[in-house]
Amino acid sequence: MDRTDRIDPRGVRGLGAGVLAGLFLVSASSWAAVGPAADRTGPIVGLAGKCVDVAASGTTNGTAVQLYTCAAGVAQTWTISDNGTLRNPHANKCLDVTGQGTVNGSKLQLWDCNGSGAQQWVYDASARTLRNPQSGRCLDVTGESSADRTRLQIWDCNGQSNQQWRLPGAPDDTACTRSVPAGDSTVAVTFNGVRYNVAVHVPSGVGATTRLPLVLNLHGTGSSGPGQLAYSHIRSAAQANTFAVIAPSGAIPSDSGFAWNVPGVTSGPRDDVAFLDQVLTTLSASLCGQPDRVFAIGYSGGARMASAFACARPDRLEGLAAIAGLRAGRPDPANPSQPEAASCRPGRAVPVIAFHGQQDYTNPYAGGGSAVWQYAVPTAQQRWATLNGCGATPSTTAVSSHVSRIAYTGCRDGADVVLYRVSDGGHTWPGTPQSSSGNGTTTQEIDANALLWSFFAAH
Repeated sequence: MDRTDRIDPRGVRGLGAGVLAGLFLVSASSWAAVGPAADRTGPIVGLAGKCVDVAASGTTNGTAVQLYTCAAGVAQTWTISDNGTLRNPHANKCLDVTGQGTVNGSKLQLWDCNGSGAQQWVYDASARTLRNPQSGRCLDVTGESSADRTRLQIWDCNGQSNQQWRLPGAPDDTACTRSVPAGDSTVAVTFNGVRYNVAVHVPSGVGATTRLPLVLNLHGTGSSGPGQLAYSHIRSAAQANTFAVIAPSGAIPSDSGFAWNVPGVTSGPRDDVAFLDQVLTTLSASLCGQPDRVFAIGYSGGARMASAFACARPDRLEGLAAIAGLRAGRPDPANPSQPEAASCRPGRAVPVIAFHGQQDYTNPYAGGGSAVWQYAVPTAQQRWATLNGCGATPSTTAVSSHVSRIAYTGCRDGADVVLYRVSDGGHTWPGTPQSSSGNGTTTQEIDANALLWSFFAAH
């Protein structure tokens, strides 16, 4: 990079504004990658395609700077200056490290532009990082979370996706090259400083630069990502329909496998909503995924986790499929026969397809069972229909001898809510050839994989 990389940050801190401006003119070559000066006003795009945002379009000193879904407006407009500052024209103030902080976790704010070291940034076009030379640290999304309103901070430069930014005027790097080969692989994902190995499957015969839809496939309690790839029989569906599969593992030890930390229901060592968010962010790049074609499916405890993820991160998904475990929030502590409304309030409609056997004694169709289950599957479907603004009355169609299709339609943004009810089905995945000892009948009258992908493709 340029000579500013070798400036001792301890020396920079005490320099006056005029000297700093002169020093950081050297940084102009860093900004060259984003085009001429006329093109240097616009959004700064980062983690999960979200933008650097001034909270509530504020204009006062100390207003928080955060990550937020990109939208046209003054809160996400920034001007890159040759003196190394990033200025919000609406407020006429600069991106500033609070209190001249230099330690990990120092938060970002708006402040009067004054040329201090807290307002200086050097862009590395190859790494796509914004480094604050005074601290030697990079602009970072706190906790690697892509949730709206996540505060921005400085942190040791580590090259992770939560420190990568595209500046105004920079080329939109929509092109990609898949770094994962066809077939089964294991890809590392770092979350909160811990490295996790995630099982993935890529269909064969697809060009390395062709973007693929992504299916997040979550295992049931006591299993694992690789186990879920096998049980769900998803590989053949991925090959036939040309999508990539991501199958992470939970972090709570359970039998010979793991369980998920479902919000408000279980407790564990990891925030699994934030973890899955990071998994999608990391692997979207590695797998050359289509960011607007990401879907979540799950079985049993994995269906409960996928449901919770759809409640919390609807912006990341274009559809949810739940096999033997559809939920719409945790059971209400005051009335466990109903979901707690406050625990599932997605900001947008999510298309939902579910499959459930009426002879399921693990997650009973009619409700009851363990404390993590309780309310009935039709109640969960009805709640999603309400959240999606669907018609009040579902239609029921006989599909086969033991299978009925119950559908809420007329939903906002076409986000239908469909349930396949299997009268003789157990706690099983319809259509899979894999046995599930002790879990009852696995129907072969329908193929869940074919139906869920057809549903996803239509939405």
